Amino acid sequence: MTNDSLLQQLDLLRDQYTRQQKTASGLQASLKGVTDVHNRLQKTLEDYRERNTGADVTGIQDLFASLRLKEDAIDPLLPDLRRELKALTAITGALKEGAAALRSDPVDVVRLDKAIAALQPVVQQDISALLPELSEELDVAQRALGDQFGEKLRDALAQLGIAIGGRAPKFAVGRFELDANFAKRFITIRYGKDMVIPHVSITVEATVKAYQSAAKQVIERTQDGKTWITQFYEAYHTAHRKRAIEGTRVNIVDCYMELVLLRQGRFFASEPSKRTFTDYTRAQFIYDFYEFSGNQRLAHNGQFVKAHIAIKAQVDNLTKSMWIVEGDAPHDGRYIADIEFVKD
Repeated sequence: MTNDSLLQQLDLLRDQYTRQQKTASGLQASLKGVTDVHNRLQKTLEDYRERNTGADVTGIQDLFASLRLKEDAIDPLLPDLRRELKALTAITGALKEGAAALRSDPVDVVRLDKAIAALQPVVQQDISALLPELSEELDVAQRALGDQFGEKLRDALAQLGIAIGGRAPKFAVGRFELDANFAKRFITIRYGKDMVIPHVSITVEATVKAYQSAAKQVIERTQDGKTWITQFYEAYHTAHRKRAIEGTRVNIVDCYMELVLLRQGRFFASEPSKRTFTDYTRAQFIYDFYEFSGNQRLAHNGQFVKAHIAIKAQVDNLTKSMWIVEGDAPHDGRYIADIEFVKD
């Protein structure tokens, strides 16, 4: 339903700022005209003085030369005037776009988002007062689009035997979270809280393909558990030694970094480069960590992985902790900061 009151306010403000824009533009043109007239008059006086003897114009020449209109009055004003015109042009354009977006059926969330972004830096109180209501209209419009998109996505995934939970803009597909940004027209896909697909077009077909790609990258890989736990044990001890840690607890991110290096082939060892590097993402590690140390609870030389929950300061730092998905949903898990190998 169209918000007539908000549209009326937008139209009134646009008229107000359009008048200001025209006044500023008129002043700029007039100042330029004064400069042109002043220059032409001085040139005409000079031509007259050189060619005519009927009147002595030396005095008026000196007077106009001493005025220094351009240097002392006009040039100092023009930069501020140009900045004001640029700001007024942006404001009137954003108000026009915002009104047009709200009049669309359905509301054009892309244009409305751009209009809000253009108006946010504006310091005028009458503009600032409208932003909360404009943002609320954007949220409502995005939820409406999200509901429509969500139904279509559920139907498409159901045909593949895949269940989807949540509600726009965040959907849960197994352990993956799909975050839809309808204003920017893209979706991101995370495994738990770690990015897997950073940007995909917000269409049902593209989203389904992106989810299938994410699942293939993370949970459908072939990984031998015994090999993984052996490498992780070595990575744990390497991180412990390199960082000269007292005690037995080692940061999980440090262990992950050492594990990435251990997984590199001989070509990387002889020629380290992007071409020879074998990728092992955080999301892949997080899946493997829970699968082998938690779910299957594999041991190395009779020692098992013991995980320690992160404190708040570590939770806020990606280099100090990882969100480990431990259930069937992306938010079913906990932040882990340190690990150690212990006897059962």
